[in-house]
Amino acid sequence: MQSKFKEKRAFFDYRLFFTMLVLMAISTVMVYSASVWNGGDYANTSFFEKQLMFDVMAIVLFLFAAHVNHEVFRGPIFRLMLYVVTWGMLMATLFSEPLNGARAWLNFGIFLIQPIELCKFVLVIGLANYFDQKYKGQMNGVIGIVHHFIHSQIAPSSGIRKFLLSIADWLLIPMLVLLAPYAIIIRMQPDDGGLFILLLITAMIWFAVGLPIGYLALAAVGGPLVGLYAWSNFSANQMERIQAIFNPFLDAEGKGYQLINSVISIAHGGFFGVGLGNSFQKYGYLPEPETDYIMSIISEEMGFVGVFVVLGLLFFLMFQGIRIAYQSASIYSSMVAFGISSIIFIQTCINIGAMSGLFPGTGVTLPFISYGGSSLLVMSTMLGVVANISMQNKHRIAYHKEVQEARTMSATSSLPKGGASVD
Repeated sequence: MQSKFKEKRAFFDYRLFFTMLVLMAISTVMVYSASVWNGGDYANTSFFEKQLMFDVMAIVLFLFAAHVNHEVFRGPIFRLMLYVVTWGMLMATLFSEPLNGARAWLNFGIFLIQPIELCKFVLVIGLANYFDQKYKGQMNGVIGIVHHFIHSQIAPSSGIRKFLLSIADWLLIPMLVLLAPYAIIIRMQPDDGGLFILLLITAMIWFAVGLPIGYLALAAVGGPLVGLYAWSNFSANQMERIQAIFNPFLDAEGKGYQLINSVISIAHGGFFGVGLGNSFQKYGYLPEPETDYIMSIISEEMGFVGVFVVLGLLFFLMFQGIRIAYQSASIYSSMVAFGISSIIFIQTCINIGAMSGLFPGTGVTLPFISYGGSSLLVMSTMLGVVANISMQNKHRIAYHKEVQEARTMSATSSLPKGGASVD
C-alpha cells in the first residue's frame, strides 16, 4: 500500500496542480478586489467568501479526478447516464427564470448551476470515445446502434457507398448523436456563446483526430455559407451586440456600455497598472466586474504585466494538456486531453476577445479566473482528468524503460566474458 502511494506521488502531475493553484489564488484576490464595492457597499465580502468555498471544492475535485482512472467515463452505462443527466438539466433550464436574457441557469437557492459547463466535458468524452471506437472498428452503446442502423440503410450496391459511409462516420453520427441533442436545447435558451463553444470543441477534435482533407476543404467552403445563413437569422438584439463591437458609441448607454468601460479599464491600467485594489471602473461603471469582465479589472489594476502573467499560466496549462495528449497511448486518452485543453483555449480567446472588443460579449467565463462555481468546479475536474492521463503516461513510460533496461542487462550478461576464447 505504501509503495503504491509513493508511486502515485512520484507520477503525480505537480505542474498542472500548482499552475491551477496559482490561477485560483489570483482569481480569489481579484474577485475580492472587483466585488468588494457592490451597489454602494464598501465591505461586501460575499463573493470573496463564496469563491474561497469554490476553491476548496475545486481542489478536492481535482485530486479526486486525478486518482480515478479516466477510462471509467467511457463505460456505456456511465456515459449514457452522463448524457441523460446533462440533457435533463438543460431541459430544466427552459423552465427557469431568465438571467441576462437567457434561461441557462438552474437556481438551487444558495448557488446557481450552469449545465452547459458539464455538457462541454461530456461532449469531449463522447467524441473521444466515438473516434477511438471508430478506429478500432468496435461500436457499442446507443452510438453503436445508430452506427449500425445508418450503415444498414446505405445500399451495398451503391456506387458511392464508401463516400456516404465516410460522411456518416465522420460527420453525421457525431453531430446527430453527440452534439444535436445539446444544441437544440441550448438554442432554445438561447445561449449562443455556449453553442458556439460546443461547435468549436467538435471542430477542433475533428481536426486533431485526422478529419480527411477533403472535408476540411468542404468546411472552408461551407463555413462562410453557414455564417451567412446564421447572420440572416440573427435577432435584432444579436445584431445590436455585433454592431456595438464596431462602434460602441452608437449605443453608449446600452449595448456598447460594457465594452466602452472595459476598454477604459484596459487603457487606464497601462503597462504596470494602477495598483491592486485601486480600480476606478469597478465602482459601478463596469457591470459585474468579477465575472465575464474580470480581466478588465486585472488589466486596470495590474496592467499589461498582470494580463501577461494570467495568460501565460493559462497557455501553459493548454500546452501541458497538448503534450500529455501527444504522449497518450490511445486515441481516447489523447482526444480527452486535447479536448479539455481546447476548452481552456477557446474560452480564454472568447473572453479576452469580448473584453477587448474583438467579439461580442456572450457571457463566457475566463477559466479558473472568473467568479463562479459551475465553471471552476467543472474546469478543475477536467484538469484532474488530464492529470490522471498524465500519471498513466508516466507509469507506462517508466514501465517500458524498466523492461528495456532489463532486456539490455540480460543481453549484456549473456555475452562471453572478456578474454574467453570462443571456438
